[in-house]
Amino acid sequence: MASPSRAIHVFKSREVKIIQFVLLLVCALMLSIASSRAGLTPKVKQPNIVIFLSDDHGQEDAGCYGNSDLKTPVLDQMAAEGLKFTRAYTPVPVCAPSRSALYTGLYPHRNGGDRNHGSIRDDIRTLPMYLAEAGYEVVLAGKVHVKPESAFPFRYIERDEVPAFLKNAGDKPFCLIVAFNAPHQPYFNMKGGFGKVQPKKWLPITKETLKYTAAYYDHVTMLDHELGAYLYWLQKYGKDQNTVQIYTSDHGPAFPFAKWTLYEQGIRVPLIVKWPGVVPPATTSNALVSLVDVLPTLMEMAGHAAIAGLDGVSMLPLLKQQSTTLHQEVYAAYTNLGVEGGNDYPIRSIIEVDTKLLVNLRYKNTLALESMDARDDRAVIDPLVVLDSWRTSKTPGVAARAKAYKTRPLLELYDLKTDPYELHNLAAENSPKYRHLTERLYRKLAGWMRSQGDYLATEMTVY
Repeated sequence: MASPSRAIHVFKSREVKIIQFVLLLVCALMLSIASSRAGLTPKVKQPNIVIFLSDDHGQEDAGCYGNSDLKTPVLDQMAAEGLKFTRAYTPVPVCAPSRSALYTGLYPHRNGGDRNHGSIRDDIRTLPMYLAEAGYEVVLAGKVHVKPESAFPFRYIERDEVPAFLKNAGDKPFCLIVAFNAPHQPYFNMKGGFGKVQPKKWLPITKETLKYTAAYYDHVTMLDHELGAYLYWLQKYGKDQNTVQIYTSDHGPAFPFAKWTLYEQGIRVPLIVKWPGVVPPATTSNALVSLVDVLPTLMEMAGHAAIAGLDGVSMLPLLKQQSTTLHQEVYAAYTNLGVEGGNDYPIRSIIEVDTKLLVNLRYKNTLALESMDARDDRAVIDPLVVLDSWRTSKTPGVAARAKAYKTRPLLELYDLKTDPYELHNLAAENSPKYRHLTERLYRKLAGWMRSQGDYLATEMTVY
């Protein structure tokens, strides 16, 4: 039988171990609570994130999206190593509102930045704020085009500083956004091989149209070369493995029926995601997604708790092949053109599966077309010249296309599966089927506008 002193000693030893164990549990609980309050999910290996954001690049304008006239080997390789989205949409077909939606996870009227060159509201939180809470260094290299700067507390650097940043990046995870200027117009110093490109199916064929198309293609190729340089630096400094790489654009190119409109060529954007070991290579998703989905996706990748109240939804189930759908519908809005906020031709749209409704709220006005090219003597051609070549053309139907760009009906309904270039307006059909479909989508769009605080929701009074 053990002596009383030895029994006391054993008891005290066990007591100490129990106390130590309880203290460890308390510490673990406190760390868990702290992580939860910071929005972090424990035990998540945080990847680096690199977003390549181009300017005015339409979805169909890359080899990997089926355009054989374009040489885009870097984008094609990225798509071969990752997942390519075929139905990714920007909420707005102009620069600043599109970027504001991307960085807030909110549609433009909810974040306040619905007008081009405008500012988001003071109470809106943004991507650099959220990712900093998750322990990331958040860097923007290149084009900014969001306001106010205080609402977007990135670490701002120039694009030529990216190699040095990658070389000196330590163990702390980072989110690097490389924002290009290409392929934004004006188009200059071009090869002039306009006779070699195939005419786009949504544009009339004129010499000027082909020349402008070829000039745009040259700028897309220049973008592809620049993208390749940054991928080289990622690999050189060993930042290409535990790194999510995303390529997308703010909206489509500066063509008639593209930028400044809610037609597919204005709001359908390329979106490619490469994530070694997570996203299967050479995969494609036909799910409806929006740029507002990027922020919640990044936050889930970073191990952050879901953010309540966003319009966007995490795309991670799509990336991991756990789901094939995300949204039943996505929305888009266009309010103004250019720096001064002119061109009173607001448009709203809903895309539901393969059906799309556009509402030209003030359709009796005339839509303007902005041309930076016309103000730059380096430009080989500008979109106003292209549009004028349609207007003066003697080819049947071409002049009518120019008129259709400038003056539109109140309602436009399209079947995107059978009419991807939106050439046949079903809302003009005298058919109960299309009338009922138009009415249903119109009501849904009007309800969304009201929920967003869209100040033009009161003008949705047809039905």
